[in-house]
Amino acid sequence: MKVTLIYLFLISILSVFATIAQAQRMQHAPARSGNRQMSGTQQNRSINGGARQSASRPNTHEFNKPSRSGQHTGMNSQQRPQNNHGTREANVQNKNVNRDSRNINNKAANVNQNTNINRNTNVNINRNVNVRVSTHHTHVYYNGYRGYYPYHYHPYRPYYYGPYWHPFGFFVTTLAVTAVVVSIENQRYYYDNGVYYVSSSGGYTVVQPPTNIVVNTLPEGVEKITLNGVEYYYFGGAFYEPSGDSYRVIPAPDGAVITNIPDGAEEVEVDGDKYVYYNNTYFRPFAQDGKNLYQVVVMEETETEESN
Repeated sequence: MKVTLIYLFLISILSVFATIAQAQRMQHAPARSGNRQMSGTQQNRSINGGARQSASRPNTHEFNKPSRSGQHTGMNSQQRPQNNHGTREANVQNKNVNRDSRNINNKAANVNQNTNINRNTNVNINRNVNVRVSTHHTHVYYNGYRGYYPYHYHPYRPYYYGPYWHPFGFFVTTLAVTAVVVSIENQRYYYDNGVYYVSSSGGYTVVQPPTNIVVNTLPEGVEKITLNGVEYYYFGGAFYEPSGDSYRVIPAPDGAVITNIPDGAEEVEVDGDKYVYYNNTYFRPFAQDGKNLYQVVVMEETETEESN
């Protein structure tokens, strides 16, 4: 009986101590979660494992990391965007100016040095100024029309054949990869898109198409001409006739009608009328069906009267 009482007494005491301990834990739990200082790593860590900004450092947060809509402090907010933008604009402007200046200067050099000088040499010196229209044409029929077409003046306007075409005397330092070698009478030429080059000091110079030279292809934009039932081809002041599967350069056919004359020609006056002279050929301006055209005409020399 005594043992039983002692056992019940001990159980009661243990129960009391357990109750008191539980009450103490409940009292200290809020204080630990609200007042206990945590380490920086534990305090700033979120439930996802990332860093969480501390609520105890509002001033530092506002100074070092302002909002996106606000201005950054110091050089980061103003100078960096300004420098990047300004530098890019300066580079673009300089690039455009230099490129334009280079193109303009080169173009001017090409025109003044190559085109004008050689044009004057080919036309003014080699051309016989004492000429007149041959009278033989009055007895010849050209596509059913007797004689040359009636003269009708229209101003000479050089025709642009594209970036690959150049006038006589034009100089280039290198040739395009499309250029091919053609030869006649032991003279080598370089042919590319209707233009003929010869080697010269430091590069290549455009020359007149040599008569009887044969090429395999003609460039785009070539004019097909039918004269008295015979077919010819014309491009850039040069005339061609079929030669098998190739094309042969020929003198301008008397009476042939063309549409365009390239840069490098000159208007000359013969018997009071203005003709266009190019590649040793005279072209008579006329109009047909409201369209300005040119007809190849033959000139003959006239005797010069000696002054007494």
